[in-house]
Amino acid sequence: MNSAYRQLYIFQSLLTNHILNKSHLADHFDVTERAIQRDFSQIKQFIFDQQLPYQLTYSRKQSGYQLTTTQEQLSKQTVLLLIKILLASRSLNKTELNATIASLLSTLAHTEQAEVQPIIKNELFYYQPLRHQQDLIALIWQLSRFIAHQTTIDIDYRNSKNHTETRTILPQTIIFSEYYFYVVAYSAKYQDNRYFRLDRIFNYHLSKQKIHRSRAEHVSGGQLRQVVQFMQPGEKVTIQFKFSGVVEAALDRFPTARVITAKSTSHTALIETEVVDNGAIMWLLSQGPLVKVVSPASFVQQIRESLAKTLKLYSSEMS
Repeated sequence: MNSAYRQLYIFQSLLTNHILNKSHLADHFDVTERAIQRDFSQIKQFIFDQQLPYQLTYSRKQSGYQLTTTQEQLSKQTVLLLIKILLASRSLNKTELNATIASLLSTLAHTEQAEVQPIIKNELFYYQPLRHQQDLIALIWQLSRFIAHQTTIDIDYRNSKNHTETRTILPQTIIFSEYYFYVVAYSAKYQDNRYFRLDRIFNYHLSKQKIHRSRAEHVSGGQLRQVVQFMQPGEKVTIQFKFSGVVEAALDRFPTARVITAKSTSHTALIETEVVDNGAIMWLLSQGPLVKVVSPASFVQQIRESLAKTLKLYSSEMS
């Protein structure tokens, strides 16, 4: 058995978190300890030459050599947290979910993987992805590169009415909201920003048309998250509403919200926040009698009209 095979065997054992004793290896390969020491020296030089994120160290406590990483590692707690978020999001199909979880687990030692796997086993077994079943990971990465390089692209897009057409867009940011990934992009057709669900993009390529937007005109994903709800486009407006539900829930829903007054007797809080109107209406109406919008008058009127249309649906059924 030559030294090259021996060094590969040792390196592979180190990579799988084994503690290697020099005398034991010498007995195993029927060579001298000096030969094993040369193997360790060769491996150490290889790690240095290839700039690998490892360090070969000797542990006196365990009487052996081990491989330690020189880069920050994910803890088992962090890996569990990320997997839990992935499972709750339902955003990836099973193939991509399993591959992502396997990648996260591979950052842990085998003993730590064995701790995490039983915790996620039940949720993973019952995982139900969204119905579109599209692969998203490669698309998210490619669109992110287009965003970084401000590249105009043409996409084949199927809208909510199942109609497919080609759109010329300048991608600006990617956002995850309510189960879906969206690319927020400037649309050449509408001369405005639009939201495109990634699972509805079936093809894309570089566009011959070039769209240019100044830095001031670009959409900030962080700022957009502050005001948009359910990825519904609309007009930005500052509203006030009385809320008699769990105030924390309202404040969490609207990141810019603040409590103006809180009456302990009626358990009602007056809340002010900046929102995009259409998405905000969807959430406010979902709260039923727990919420009453008080300003501005134009937004109150939008709420009234939505409620009237809903009531009319039920009234027509009764007549």
